[in-house]
Amino acid sequence: MKIRTFIATASLVASGSLVAFTGSAQAALYTTCVGDGGAVTVTNDLVVPAGKSCTLTGTKVKGTVTIEAGADLVAAGATFNSTVTVGENAYLDLTNTTVKGALTTASAFGTHLENANVKAVDATGGFVYAVDSTLGGNVSTKAGELYVSGSTLSAALTGDQNQYSDVYDSTVKGALTVKGNTLGGVFCASEVYGAATYTANSDALQLGGEGLLGSCAGASYFGGDLAVTDNTATAVLDNAIVRGGLTATGNDPVLVVGELARVRGAVTGETGSAAPSFSRSAKEAAPEDRAASLAEKAAARASAARADAHEAGKSSL
Repeated sequence: MKIRTFIATASLVASGSLVAFTGSAQAALYTTCVGDGGAVTVTNDLVVPAGKSCTLTGTKVKGTVTIEAGADLVAAGATFNSTVTVGENAYLDLTNTTVKGALTTASAFGTHLENANVKAVDATGGFVYAVDSTLGGNVSTKAGELYVSGSTLSAALTGDQNQYSDVYDSTVKGALTVKGNTLGGVFCASEVYGAATYTANSDALQLGGEGLLGSCAGASYFGGDLAVTDNTATAVLDNAIVRGGLTATGNDPVLVVGELARVRGAVTGETGSAAPSFSRSAKEAAPEDRAASLAEKAAARASAARADAHEAGKSSL
C-alpha cells in the first residue's frame, strides 16, 4: 500500500505545497496516496499528486482530501470527515463512500457518485453523475453535465449553463433551477418540493411524461410553483402534478402541456396542447438516455485509474 506520510517544514508552506498546520507546531503534516490503499485511518490531510492515481478501500481520512490536476481517486467503502477538492482534469469516483464536508470541483474531468453520502456539491466544469446517492446540502453545477438518478437531495439543485441537467427517479427537497443549458434537461418520475425554474434553455425540455428525450413511465410532482420561461427549447410538461402555479412566458416555441399534466394553481403565459400522436412520435425519435454516455466515460476513466494505481502499488515508490 503506497500511502506515505510527510512532515512539511515552513519552507514547503511558502512554496505552495498543500499542507495542514498541526496547531502549535511550526510544521505541517500531510499524506500522499499513489497506488492502492486499504482499511487504514489517515489522521491528517490526504493528497493525490498531479497526474497520479490512488484507490482506497475502507479507508478513513480525518483531514481534507485533494485530487490535484490530472489525478484520479477511486474509493469504495471510504469515509472522508472533511472536504474533498477535485482539480483540473482530475477524476473522483466514490462508491458506498461518505463525505462529511463539501465536495468542490474546478474544471475536473468528472465526478461519479454511486450509493454515496455527500454533504454538498459545488462543481464547475466536467460532469456530475450521481446514482442512488444521498446529497445533504446544496448541489450546484455549472458549465458541465449533470445527471442525477435514484437519489435524494436535501437542499437545492442548480444546473447553470450546463450541456444538460437531467433528474430521474429522485427527490429534491429544496428548489430546482435549470438555466441556460444548451441541450435542455429532463425531469422524470421525480419530486421537487421547492420552487422549480427552467429558464433560457435550448434544444429540449422534458418535464415528466413521454417526450423528446425519451420514455418516462412514472409521474412527476412539483410541490411549489413551476416557471418555464424564456426558453428556445422545445418544452413539454406531461404526466405531472404542479401543486403551485405555472408561469410559461417568453418561450419560443410555447410550452406544450400534455393531457396528463395537472396544474393546481394559476397558469400565467402561453401554453399549447399536444397532438394525439405527439408522445408516440417523440419517443420513437428520442436519443438514448444520456446516462449511458456518462457511465461509459466514468467506467473508462475509473478502469484506467485502477490499472495505474495497481502498477504504482507494485513499485518501490
